[in-house]
Amino acid sequence: MRFIISLLLAFLLLGQQFSYADYPIKGKFVANNCVAYAGIKNQSEPVSLKAGEVYSATGMNRQDGDFVAIKIDGINKWVAKSCGKLSLNDLNGDIQPTAIAPTTKPIVAGNSKEDNAQSNQSCPIQGCADRYLLALSWQSSFCQTHPNKTECIKQSPTSYDATNFTLHGLWPDKLSYCGVSSDDINRDETGNWSSLPPVQTDAQTKAELSKVMPGIVSNLDRHEWYKHGTCDGRNADTYYDLAIGLVEEFNASQVRDLFASNIGKTVTLTDVKRAFDSSFGDGASGSLNLKCGKEDSLVSEVRLKIKRPLAGQKLADVLVPSGGLSCDRVIVDAVGL
Repeated sequence: MRFIISLLLAFLLLGQQFSYADYPIKGKFVANNCVAYAGIKNQSEPVSLKAGEVYSATGMNRQDGDFVAIKIDGINKWVAKSCGKLSLNDLNGDIQPTAIAPTTKPIVAGNSKEDNAQSNQSCPIQGCADRYLLALSWQSSFCQTHPNKTECIKQSPTSYDATNFTLHGLWPDKLSYCGVSSDDINRDETGNWSSLPPVQTDAQTKAELSKVMPGIVSNLDRHEWYKHGTCDGRNADTYYDLAIGLVEEFNASQVRDLFASNIGKTVTLTDVKRAFDSSFGDGASGSLNLKCGKEDSLVSEVRLKIKRPLAGQKLADVLVPSGGLSCDRVIVDAVGL
């Protein structure tokens, strides 16, 4: 009986270890300078990796996925595949290279998981942009001019988007519609977004995106992916995961608090920059532009100039100076016309 119990216990322990990754592998991972985490979504228990260090690779988040499970001092951690070079064991136990750093091969804007996985580490033929613009909307102002949009009809004083900034887009500089068919470009440019193929994200990403991008009910996610996301070089799930993380970090800052506590009132650019610097470091506000309506001065967006964001990086890590123009003062609009 003890022998049987021991076997069962060993099986359970092995099963727990094996189930850490959705797609088990055996191989090696040579890291660049980046960070590994205990959890992909919440980026918990961060550990810095040393460039050139070799780690045992035990799994991926899915077949041809974008995160690799590695062993660090016997503990499982997740690291973005783009952080280094993954090599798998072949049938003879020899190491064979299977993934390399981003290349300049053209990406395909397909929406199957296989297409997205293959294009995960690819740059568009023009190369990956080294600068991006993160556009964050104040939804109540948007709804003043788009009252018949589904997301605006649904907005209420207690909804998330009444007191938080929402995701308009994450835009690689000077690139658009990378690998997108002429038919889909025409559908997008004519506003026929519902006829664009659905964006392939997992259930958790879709749920989180629905919160920070209320325009998803009007297919804003499709428009943003085909026009901008296809030029990022990573699949839609990774692209939106990065964007969601940046929005959530911004909304946890003093800038969001400033706007939420002054609904119906005026805030100045100086106020906004002070709050931003307090949250993200002295001088960080040099990356920020404050946008407003020309006639009514209602705040429309906060735009942030950033470097190409990588998994594990915080907003403060990617901020770069912006030369854009800003409104000197804005009115923080409340829900309703």
